[in-house]
Amino acid sequence: MKRYWDASALIDAIHDSRVEKMALEPDQWTRPHALSEVFSQLTGGRLPAKYLADDAAALIEEVTEDFSFVELSAQDVKKALSQAQAMGVRSGRVHDWLQAVAARIARVAELLTDNMADFAGLDKGFTVAAP
Repeated sequence: MKRYWDASALIDAIHDSRVEKMALEPDQWTRPHALSEVFSQLTGGRLPAKYLADDAAALIEEVTEDFSFVELSAQDVKKALSQAQAMGVRSGRVHDWLQAVAARIARVAELLTDNMADFAGLDKGFTVAAP
C-alpha cells in the first residue's frame, strides 16, 4: 500500500519491528522535513531515551532507505496557506496541514500518524491511520 509517514509514525518504525516491517515495504513516502523532526525527537525530545546524533542518523537512514520523498515548493506552501482558513487551519496546525498537502501530492492511499486527531478534516483523498 502506498503510504505517507509523519514523524510520529517514523519514530514508531524505529522502535517497533512490526511497524518497521511496514516501513520497509515498497512505495512509502514522507517529506525530508519529517526526518529532521524525527532526529530532533530522538536526540532531545520527549522520548524516554536520548540517542547520540550519529545513532539517530543511522536509524533514520535505515528505516527510510527506500522511501520516496515529496518536497513542497514555495508555490505549494503559498497555495496551502491560502486554503488554511477554509480548512480550519491556524497556529501550529499548519504543520499537519502541510503534511496532508504533501500526502495529497504524493497521491498516497494512507497517512500514518500517532496523532490521528491532528488530521481530522484534512484527510481529503487518503485515510489516516495509526501504524
